[in-house]
Amino acid sequence: MIAGWRAAVGFGVIARLFSGALATLCVVCFSGPLRAEDADPGKAQFIKSCGVCHAVEKDAAPRQGPNLLGVVGRKAASVDGFKYSEAMKTADWSWDEKNLDPWIENAAAVKPGVTMNYRQADPDKRALIISYLKSLSAAK
Repeated sequence: MIAGWRAAVGFGVIARLFSGALATLCVVCFSGPLRAEDADPGKAQFIKSCGVCHAVEKDAAPRQGPNLLGVVGRKAASVDGFKYSEAMKTADWSWDEKNLDPWIENAAAVKPGVTMNYRQADPDKRALIISYLKSLSAAK
């Protein structure tokens, strides 16, 4: 009688462990693929704030704005094949954190006449975007 009870209890423990492991596996397998932006808050913020108008993939065509791969350290208005506004064509700086922060905050205030309408008032979000752009320039 005791041996039967032990077997039943042992089976119950094994069954509970197995069902817990199976539930965990289901959550991992069916919750969708892991995305890089889930692990990188800068990339996620870039995609949310800038990704509609700017590409960052190598050899990607310009969208509303130029491709930003390698933008940090690059001369402003220098992407071949992109049609810059007349105001932007007179830009005389290279992109760095000092220039990117106010640009992302309000490009029209930095260079009146530009066509970039996006504005980001939150300095933390701007810092995430800039950090991501710097990482792309370093990896290029």
